[in-house]
Amino acid sequence: MKRSQRNRDGRGRRSYRDDPERRGQEETIRNEKPPRHFLRYMKKKLALTFLLVALVLIGLTVAVGFIGKEKGEEYGQRVLSQQTASSGVIPFRRGEITDRNGTVLASNEPVYNLILDPSVIGSGEDIKGPTLDLLVECYGYDRADLEKLIADQPNSQYIRYTLRMSGEERDKFLARETEINENLEIRDKIDGVWFETEYKRIYPYSTLACDLIGFSSKDGSFGSYGIEQYYNERLAGISGRTYRYINEDSDAEQVIRDAVDGQTVVSTIDVNLQTIVEEQIKKFNEEIGSKNTAVVIMDPDNGEVLAMASYPYFDLNDPSDLTASGYYTEEAVAAMSEEEKKDALAGLWANYVTQSLYEPGSTAKPLTIAAGLEEGKLAESNRYYCDGGWDYAEGKRISCHKLSGHGELDLEGAIVESCNDALIQIGQQIGKEVFCKYQPVFGLGTRTGIDLPGEENGILKKEEDMSEIDLVTNSFGQNFDATVIQMAAAHCSLINGGHYYTPHVVKEILNPDGSVAETMEGTLVRETVSESTSEFLKKAMTAMVDEQSPWSTAIPGYEIGGKTGTAEKLPRKDRKYVVSFTSFLPASDPEYFMMVVIDEPNVEDQSTGGHATNLTRSLWEAVIPYLNLLPTRDTGETPSGETAPETPAGTAEPAGGEAPEGNGTPENREAPEGNGTPENGEAPEGNGTPENGEAPEGNEAPGNGEAPEGEAPTEGENGAYSDGIFQGDFE
Repeated sequence: MKRSQRNRDGRGRRSYRDDPERRGQEETIRNEKPPRHFLRYMKKKLALTFLLVALVLIGLTVAVGFIGKEKGEEYGQRVLSQQTASSGVIPFRRGEITDRNGTVLASNEPVYNLILDPSVIGSGEDIKGPTLDLLVECYGYDRADLEKLIADQPNSQYIRYTLRMSGEERDKFLARETEINENLEIRDKIDGVWFETEYKRIYPYSTLACDLIGFSSKDGSFGSYGIEQYYNERLAGISGRTYRYINEDSDAEQVIRDAVDGQTVVSTIDVNLQTIVEEQIKKFNEEIGSKNTAVVIMDPDNGEVLAMASYPYFDLNDPSDLTASGYYTEEAVAAMSEEEKKDALAGLWANYVTQSLYEPGSTAKPLTIAAGLEEGKLAESNRYYCDGGWDYAEGKRISCHKLSGHGELDLEGAIVESCNDALIQIGQQIGKEVFCKYQPVFGLGTRTGIDLPGEENGILKKEEDMSEIDLVTNSFGQNFDATVIQMAAAHCSLINGGHYYTPHVVKEILNPDGSVAETMEGTLVRETVSESTSEFLKKAMTAMVDEQSPWSTAIPGYEIGGKTGTAEKLPRKDRKYVVSFTSFLPASDPEYFMMVVIDEPNVEDQSTGGHATNLTRSLWEAVIPYLNLLPTRDTGETPSGETAPETPAGTAEPAGGEAPEGNGTPENREAPEGNGTPENGEAPEGNGTPENGEAPEGNEAPGNGEAPEGEAPTEGENGAYSDGIFQGDFE
């Protein structure tokens, strides 16, 4: 082949590689490429630019979302008032709240917003004149104001003039409008006025279950407190909209986007049971009163709350009315500053059962004993000697409520007598490691997970921070904080065989068409105690009720188990108390659990009088017939062989006999549980007695902690006496 041919490409052309001029151009291009460090700089700059743009876009998205949420309605009205086409909102119906049997506790009532369309009203005197005349006739508006509004916004199509009219008010205008517009003898017509439908939240039972239900905003878009808040996403729906516009052919067309209604929430409560509870609470507060009175009834086998109430209450239809329950008078409210009113409302709306902390007192004693039994630290045959208290330092003593001592007690007797001295020994026997291990097992110190907002955690001592005195006082229920629902859930697990269920107030969710969207079954969280421990505690707490005297919750024919509780509040020197009572029936196989807590009863000596036990008995006497519970004992005989007559709350103490824990002082002056007497009248930090060392009448005890048999001690050489449980300084 010829050389000239070899230097050509396949098509007979010369290759550029053999062309010196083209090779030179290629080398020039290669030499002109930017250096690598310049390329890296450009990449970093591009990445930074991209990041800044992304951040700006994210910021705009957040801002638009915020504006849409906070001012969407306002801007929507502006758009509607300026556009040539028109649109309207189709409101959703907020889902109903019912009791377990379908009784409606929260529903909706339609209300109407009067809308003016100045572009139509001002289009001619034959429309403007009669339309404004009719508005003045029906609603008494100022005609001059209407004239000015039409003149100032002649192109507007959407002005909300009056909000939330009743159906009767709306119909008055519509009837006259129809009458005038159908009169063929006159040229005048009514136009440019229409009514937009909304829904008003109503609560048919007013104050019933207010803490449990909560309340919603006027338009139903969000809920506050209770079920209304916790289940807001299920209750709130999505508004629809109508769009009216003129098409290319100048014909009016309409597009409708339907509203999506909220779902119905079926609660676990029984409205009749709830009514009984609230009536009994109201009766108690009319006769005696308290700072707070709370009651919760549960099904111990699945955690369902059947009734939950507290005093004071509020009107769900007017939640800002502080006087609804009578707790605040109109004069007191008038004297409040705005800040004081806000604080009062916050306290009124808060649910005492789930959102308030208190020291449970002796209702915690069965939990202490259960922990010891489960870990093999205790046996039912264990015996303890009570000499009236425990001396923890020279001249410093923690007293039992029976100052002369209970003598020898077995484990069941420690519960029956609610003996502080025995529980102190039991606490020391099981040790702080076991004690601190089981408090969380029983759900103390953490939220139970109940489906209500704002639940408190509780406050416990950590094992590494727990001193000997902390263990001693914690063992009988003082110096740690819990909520009522925590104690209720813990006790339910003690009596149902050891199964801890999450308490809950909602049974199921229904779709707007009535179909079931979700069912809330009882959630078993953990096992707390064995069946044998549960059986022992049921037996001991049944004996406690059977042997109560003089204030007893025993009802002939029925097995009732229970445990009293009396706790001194901080500061101890103020002598203010929370008294409580847990109970269940039938005791051998509990179907219903009840807890009553009374915070600062309105009496001179809050630790006496059997207020919690009296209220518990009244509740069971009203609840048993409604639940149609049959007797499980021979009604011809009483559990203890003799039934003391019921002592009405607030009456004088009986003439003799020892007082049950937290239930007053008979003539022998035994102190109520949680009210022992120190020798020097000094109080340990956070756990003491009044500064002057004086005791209320009927609760005095000598400085040595012992009372002379059958008579009251008097002030003697040891000085004034105190009813406080603690003496000295724990530090």
